Amino acid sequence: MQHILSDIQTGKETILRCDDTTFTTETNTGGKIKTTSKPAADAAAARQLFFKKEWELLKKGAVLQADHATEGDVLLHLFIGGAYTGCLSFEATHQGIYVYRSGGTEIGLQEELLRIDKQGVINEVIALPKVLPWEICYDTSANQLLLDLDHYAYEYDLGTGVFKQLTDHLQQPASFVSVAAGTWAYATHPHFYMQGARDGKRIETAFEVKIINGTIPFCGSLSPDGKLLALHNREHQVDLIDTSAGKLVNTLELPFGMAEQLTWTRDGSELVVHERYSHLHFFNVATGKEVFYEGLVIPAYTKDVRNFCFSEDQSLLVCQQRTTSFVFDFINKQFLYSFPIQHCVKSAKIKFIDTKKLGVRTDYGCFSIYAL
Repeated sequence: MQHILSDIQTGKETILRCDDTTFTTETNTGGKIKTTSKPAADAAAARQLFFKKEWELLKKGAVLQADHATEGDVLLHLFIGGAYTGCLSFEATHQGIYVYRSGGTEIGLQEELLRIDKQGVINEVIALPKVLPWEICYDTSANQLLLDLDHYAYEYDLGTGVFKQLTDHLQQPASFVSVAAGTWAYATHPHFYMQGARDGKRIETAFEVKIINGTIPFCGSLSPDGKLLALHNREHQVDLIDTSAGKLVNTLELPFGMAEQLTWTRDGSELVVHERYSHLHFFNVATGKEVFYEGLVIPAYTKDVRNFCFSEDQSLLVCQQRTTSFVFDFINKQFLYSFPIQHCVKSAKIKFIDTKKLGVRTDYGCFSIYAL
């Protein structure tokens, strides 16, 4: 195993190698090369030394950037800094990748979005009008971001650099944002909104939530054509709502209580429902029946999923379980391979940023890109 890290500020390049039980560091500073090797008790200990040294370099400003990598290997490591537990949002756009950077725990510190490129260069730092961007969506047609900032919906125009608040009067911490085919859907309890792509007309609808064991069941997702909104605000149910008229079309009955993420298949025929603290369920939208795919079950002792995402063409499905990512061929419904998420304690946000590239924002403060 070998990683190369570069520090643009100092011009220093560091090569880290792990060969069985030997860890080697080679530094190149202005043409002056220094090599040190350290034996370890076993291969696991050598890898521990490898990643410890790499993390030290990343925190000092070095960046790991590779042009090519095999499946499951890293293309980029960039130190971003810690974030509030669970708030690890980012989104890829035509102008770069927008990554959330926390201002820290002290009151008054600035919360930011960093616009970076795939080489890890920070091209812009944007001050957020509110804390905690729980989710970020990109509308390609409008060249705008739709953000869930501390349970309030905001839009951000990439061209003008202006934020606009879309919701107010929060009562309970229940919110979501979703974009599809130019249609927007977003919620700040006690109302959710559907905004059409063509006429810009906004439909406002009231909804209720119930706190169950300290948690509110609530999430929403637009179908790929933007014509239906899947909304989960009651146990055991997902409502399908016509976005043009605001009318209830159908209700899917869930064999479990709470969902924490909803995603549609590309053709809109199935809804993927992530059961809270458990695995994925697939529902046929037309019949309302659950569909079972044995080939999409995580091949591990426990089958629970923390996060999941699809590639844009939905040829690949990636499921995250703790610090491991499992990659599936979604077309043929079969497991392909798994790989470890580096510099991660126990949670991460995963999203595709390109056809074969997975973006990962970890709770340890690292933003990474992996080749798939």
